[in-house]
Amino acid sequence: MSSVWLILLFYCIVYQTLGFPPNDIPAESRTQSHNSITLEAIFRTTAVFLDKLGLVNNTGLPPAQKVQAFFGTDQESYLNYLRIITRIIGYENDIQRDFANVSFYHVNGEQIAIAHNYIRNLRQTIKGLSTTATTDDIEQIREKVGAALYTIQEFYSNTNWVELRRNSIYEDFGQDSVTLIEVADLQENTCSDCAFLEGLIICDNNIVTDKLTSGYKSGQDVTKPVRQGISGKCSHGSSDDDSRFMTATGGIYKGRSVQSEAPRSILHAAASEAAINASQYFLIGQGRGLLSLMGEEVFRDVFGIRTREDIVKTSLTFVIDVTGSMGDDIKAVIKATQKIVYEAKDSQFVPENYILVTFSDPASLTTGRQTDNPEVMINWLKNLAVTGGGDCPEYAMTGMLKGIEMSNKNSKIYLCTDADAKDEYLQDRVIEGLRAKSLTPVFLLTGQCSSRRKRDIIDLEQSPIPDTMLPSETNLFHRVKRSSLQVFEAIAKETGGRVYETKVAQLETIVEKEIKDTFPSSNVFITWFVIPANSASNVVMSIPVDNHMETLKIDARIVINQFEFTLSYPNGTNVMFSSEKEKQNILDSTLTISIQDPGPGIWKFEKNTLSAWIVNVTAQSPMDFSTSILEPSSDGNFYQLSGNPIKGYNYTLVVDIQNLDSNSSCTSVGLLDRNGTEVAEVPVRRLDIASITRCIGEFVPLNKSSYAQLRGEDALGNEFLRTRMFTILPASVQLRVYPVLGQLRLNESTNITFTLTNTGDSSVNFMITVSNGKTNITVQPGNLSAGEIYTAVAMVTPDSLQPIVLEWTVTLENYTGIIQSERRRYSVADTRTADCIVLKYPERCPVQSLNTGNCSSYNWTGLVQVSSATIWLSEISVSSDEVMLEHMNISEANFSLPIAISGACCIQAVVLTITDNDGKFDRCNFILSEQPLSVVQETTTVGTTAVEVQTTTTATSVDAKEQTAVNWTLIGIVVGSSVAGIILIALLVVLIYKTKRGSRAEDKIMLSHR
Repeated sequence: MSSVWLILLFYCIVYQTLGFPPNDIPAESRTQSHNSITLEAIFRTTAVFLDKLGLVNNTGLPPAQKVQAFFGTDQESYLNYLRIITRIIGYENDIQRDFANVSFYHVNGEQIAIAHNYIRNLRQTIKGLSTTATTDDIEQIREKVGAALYTIQEFYSNTNWVELRRNSIYEDFGQDSVTLIEVADLQENTCSDCAFLEGLIICDNNIVTDKLTSGYKSGQDVTKPVRQGISGKCSHGSSDDDSRFMTATGGIYKGRSVQSEAPRSILHAAASEAAINASQYFLIGQGRGLLSLMGEEVFRDVFGIRTREDIVKTSLTFVIDVTGSMGDDIKAVIKATQKIVYEAKDSQFVPENYILVTFSDPASLTTGRQTDNPEVMINWLKNLAVTGGGDCPEYAMTGMLKGIEMSNKNSKIYLCTDADAKDEYLQDRVIEGLRAKSLTPVFLLTGQCSSRRKRDIIDLEQSPIPDTMLPSETNLFHRVKRSSLQVFEAIAKETGGRVYETKVAQLETIVEKEIKDTFPSSNVFITWFVIPANSASNVVMSIPVDNHMETLKIDARIVINQFEFTLSYPNGTNVMFSSEKEKQNILDSTLTISIQDPGPGIWKFEKNTLSAWIVNVTAQSPMDFSTSILEPSSDGNFYQLSGNPIKGYNYTLVVDIQNLDSNSSCTSVGLLDRNGTEVAEVPVRRLDIASITRCIGEFVPLNKSSYAQLRGEDALGNEFLRTRMFTILPASVQLRVYPVLGQLRLNESTNITFTLTNTGDSSVNFMITVSNGKTNITVQPGNLSAGEIYTAVAMVTPDSLQPIVLEWTVTLENYTGIIQSERRRYSVADTRTADCIVLKYPERCPVQSLNTGNCSSYNWTGLVQVSSATIWLSEISVSSDEVMLEHMNISEANFSLPIAISGACCIQAVVLTITDNDGKFDRCNFILSEQPLSVVQETTTVGTTAVEVQTTTTATSVDAKEQTAVNWTLIGIVVGSSVAGIILIALLVVLIYKTKRGSRAEDKIMLSHR
């Protein structure tokens, strides 16, 4: 196993402006963000897709309206669609936050070819995942889509493409089998100095090349070359880019609409529109988009372009064991089914028919019934008679075959039994039948014959029959015990089904959860009331009804009869339930009220009894919302929150509202605990962002809350409420998992650093667990004082090319449950693809060399090794023309190639890249100095302004290429701890430098703390 060195470096991070901001900036209404660009691009893409497949009638609608027309009243599917977009944007945020100092992700430092190959690689990965398209594959595709969209959009913010081509997009960027247009070489000057006017940098005509170029940004892994005079390489030019004061001054960044933040802000609108169009082209463009790689069905799954209209063609099928021990199981199925049937009764998304199959022993007792009336189905379930049960197992496979025969295609079949399958020899026929009709089985197992045996023994022991009359154990259970679980699991594996081994007590919850997808409603949650026993008998509950509601629904427990409640209209008169649109029903002490087309206003629901009540108010309505939290980062931006928020810190609450008309308003979001008590109220303001309505507000989490309740007024001034489960658990510890640059490598070890920071004012005892889903490795319990940071490293070694998913969880002493968690997915590369490792690191440049006057007098040397199965067809490139490479002719290399690299201390960071014939690439990074390089520029005249600037540029240290390796028989954990400083300690960076396998100890260079 290769050795690694851990170098711990502390440094301060200032505000990072990389390209388009990750999320919208409220104070800059004209600035487009990655969030708004991606949202608009996916809406446009979806609209084109809907037209292509003929899934909407009115093709002349704008994209947002076309998408809304497709989903119609199916707000749950529309909400899922928006959630998927939010996740894709979150993956973009991850790249922007985690790899701020890696230039090619942002297409900075003229790393345009590398960025192009990076997107090519992502496309190929997406194509491969689409061939299997499992649930995990679909989520991986979304992650790759987010990564690709980020870099594609940055291209238009950070290069001069918009200046060269204006409104067109670069269709070949990221595509296979193309030749990129000419990019300026390392020696060519690309910009001239900008003018300074009243404190602003004016860069109207500063680009002096007609070749493609991009700006250099301080703090990234490719540093800007030093030039004298008025011409040089272009800078990025944002307000946090120190290189903007070096020749050529200014920059070409156009990611924001404010001149003080972006020197080419005048082109922000053009750049953002090009980014939207290019994103759409990447997804669906002219046979070259991802649609052509994925296929229509995978494309729909990836972006959630599905409604529940297909449900109207399906069956809801139950196959139930009716032997004597199944009584409690059937009751649980009845309760769950009944609840969902009544909830969705007025919905258009209901199955075409309902099928009930029963089986017992002998097989000839298997029966099947079918109806299109859900209430008939409920009555059938309620009237099931259970008998027998002494002879175990039962004919489960025969029951399944009957259910398969009666069910429509693409349906789910729910089998419920507490016994083994006597007829397991029919397993292959069941699999064949399920596949032929694309049916999905869900097996609900509450026992096997062994468990039924115990149940029967208990019953017999409690009977008055004398012991001498009881049959022997051998006679009662003469059959060999079968493993029914293996049979059911084998069927589920072959057909995409699921197996639940559960207790009867949990069966109702599982059935309800499972069939909600099959038997959905369009209900939105409005509010709820919890009224304790012995409260006043005339408790009045106010229920706001708005003009977005189509049906009002009220459920109350425990209600015995119709005299225990009164419901009144907003005008005060009582509802008599005499109309077909006004229904009430009491079943099993649960009152269900349904009011179609309710008039807007405040309705009153009165309790006329002393008993305790729980009242849930829902509605069928196209208007609903989703909620997320943005957290501030040390780089000055806001990103989607990962994990729980930190108690007492500032956050932004984001509410995206579906189908809220333009004249309605959102006023606040109430954060409620499980009992409905308000924990906090967050004032919000409305923003209209790319086809949806967004309301945002700042808040400081202090106490736990379980629900978010959106409050506002509709266009007529009626109050509206919408409530969603949304848990906010403020924590006093912060978990951070540091990113890994690039992919893990097969059979090579990679160290993944993570930290836990105590942000509270008292010490805590903690436990961190790292899991790959199969193996849990628990770090020793530890204690953190206030402000202290705990640091550890998880070493992983992939033994296959399958992606690796790791999850970190944190628990605290005297606290129930997980307080923080983070999940990371890592892709694995074959060792035969392009690889670069550092054999010897150069010495750091001494402080006395860090000025332009004598930096050339100080030289450094290093050694790397590049390798590839097609190395003779590979390309070697380096980020600076001030670096010399020495190596044999690459065409004569077999698999690997040693390269000596040398240069002077006038540059602070160097990246060497190997790119193979397939566009796969790997990079070796050298950080030569962390101290600023002093540059004295000659006095120059630009326009009418004389400028003399003495500047410093800072090379921020970045993660070097991490050696890749995981042996899943063991995850090694290397543990350390460090205490954060009182001030100026913004981030802990852990550099893990790769060394040659088997290299001598003296070849390893240990860097000291700085």
